[in-house]
Amino acid sequence: MNLKIVKYSLGKLLIVLAGLLILPLIVAFIYGESFADKINFVIPIIVSLIFGIILSKRGDNKSHLYTKEAMFITASTWVLFSLIGAIPLFLTKSNYNGYIDAFFEMVSGFTTSGASVAINVELLPHSIIFWRSLSHFVGGMGILVFTLAILPNSNKESSLLMQSEVPGPTFGKITPKLSDTARNLYGMYIVLTIITVILLLFGGMNLFESIIHAFGAAGTGGFSNKGISIGAYNSRYIEMVLAIMMAVFGVNFNIYFYAVTKNVREAVKSEELKWYIAIILIASGLIFANIVTLYKDVFYSFVNSIFTVSSIITTTGYVSADFGTWPLFSKSVIIMLMFIGGCAGSTAGGLKVSRFVILVKGGINQIKESMNPKKITINRMDRKKVDAQTERSVLKYLVIYIMLFIVLFMIVSLDMDDFETAFAAVSTTFNNVGPGLGAFGPITTFAEMTNLSKFVLTIAMLLGRLEIFPMLLLLYPSTYRKLRNK
Repeated sequence: MNLKIVKYSLGKLLIVLAGLLILPLIVAFIYGESFADKINFVIPIIVSLIFGIILSKRGDNKSHLYTKEAMFITASTWVLFSLIGAIPLFLTKSNYNGYIDAFFEMVSGFTTSGASVAINVELLPHSIIFWRSLSHFVGGMGILVFTLAILPNSNKESSLLMQSEVPGPTFGKITPKLSDTARNLYGMYIVLTIITVILLLFGGMNLFESIIHAFGAAGTGGFSNKGISIGAYNSRYIEMVLAIMMAVFGVNFNIYFYAVTKNVREAVKSEELKWYIAIILIASGLIFANIVTLYKDVFYSFVNSIFTVSSIITTTGYVSADFGTWPLFSKSVIIMLMFIGGCAGSTAGGLKVSRFVILVKGGINQIKESMNPKKITINRMDRKKVDAQTERSVLKYLVIYIMLFIVLFMIVSLDMDDFETAFAAVSTTFNNVGPGLGAFGPITTFAEMTNLSKFVLTIAMLLGRLEIFPMLLLLYPSTYRKLRNK
């Protein structure tokens, strides 16, 4: 591995992190927070700047960047951003029991999981609440995509960085120049976020609340300034706005680009989009039919069914009702949605709808071939043949995904006696959803977990957001055996 390019890239990224940390510091000044609250952000800004300058000076941007370096830089960036970004939370001792808690919370923010260990989120300073939600906004589209969008220089090798971070089985640029691709993605991302802010303002939220909840919806993260999340507002309007916008952010952003610049009709013909909408509608209908008798208000049941489905399939994790009290059938549908996730190329987590469709079609084809050995079947997406390499990569990903899930579940089960709680805890973090079931349900936090479980679930969130391989490279011992500096 070429350490010089790694050092240079990480150094520049840490300087970007210092810039991001200035924003919550400004919020601290706006709300007249204490000197200590401001210093809590000054310290990580200085730390990030010092290490950023040192690494970039010792590095070299003239070296070639290969896949291994790109994956290592990607995983290292997410870990470093979380480690340094956790400092303000750690220094806010009244709400976090030690650095493990703060690191868990920050990883949850950047990976847009939304799982929290805050003891009482409503007592947090505005600056900390803003920083948590800003991490959703940056992590949703991707830390490296954000950096490529704001930095003036990028080359063809930068696509390796973007490819290692953007979720989905395949990657494609939407414009010939990579920096333009990143800027276009973030342009659409920002416009949709502003629309969400405006719609939430009409619902009675103040500007600060509208911004942080829009960040949560945009990044499909789910951090709120309320202990019981969106349910605290008791507003069907806010719930429907967020349900729609969460679903919007769960769509592949390439579709929006083609709809705006080329042909709307062709864009909406996306097979993944059709499956995504169908899954949302069917799941919402099934849950509504299952819970309608639980509430006196039919419209309340209807809105909460749609809201919950949208929140879970997009892996946002906002909560409007305690679905932990719903019948087992509804909870089973919710668990299934956690695994499916949103579309590839969106801000959502999970396996992704495109992988799910390829697996379903491949399974059906296998059944057909088993019944008729002479029959030749072809797996197609968007009327095009899915090449053998893509099919193999999807299957390999699924196998590794299942193996890692089992390992994570086994470790977490050492601390828990309840199967539902342990299974849901791993499911919701590995798929970057947020709220779980059982003891750590939708209206409770993960604060009472042991440090072992918190650390394991922190790794699970990183594995899920980076789609396994970059994090495995970072954790694999052989990565560090043959390091070279030239």
